[in-house]
Amino acid sequence: MISLDTNVIISALESADSRHAEALSALIREQHQGYVISPTVYSELRAGPDWSRYQNWLTLTRVSVLWAMPQAVWELAGVRQGQYAQLRRAGSLPRRILPDFLIAAHAEYHGLNVMSFDRTVYDSVFTSLNLVDPMKI
Repeated sequence: MISLDTNVIISALESADSRHAEALSALIREQHQGYVISPTVYSELRAGPDWSRYQNWLTLTRVSVLWAMPQAVWELAGVRQGQYAQLRRAGSLPRRILPDFLIAAHAEYHGLNVMSFDRTVYDSVFTSLNLVDPMKI
């Protein structure tokens, strides 16, 4: 099962997005694994102006929300965000926001793979997660 990051869904649905073709190709190629999203991704999509479009896509593609986000997910996200902050101060990593760590922690907790365009969080502090990179498929 693959947990989708917000950026993949938005890229797949926005034909003007520079990563549109890669997102669509990856989603089609990996659909046999099945998809879910975290509550964090749901909230990010819900906050956007195209919510009804995203909601329709989620329904049509049967992508469900895996709502369970127990305390362990929040703790893991906090620990890894702290580790990332230390690495960032010591080097040149870009700033990342809490939702990035929540999406990754949720996937790790549930034993899911993740499809995302954002490699920095996964390559630095969530190295045990299997990242399905749409750009490398």
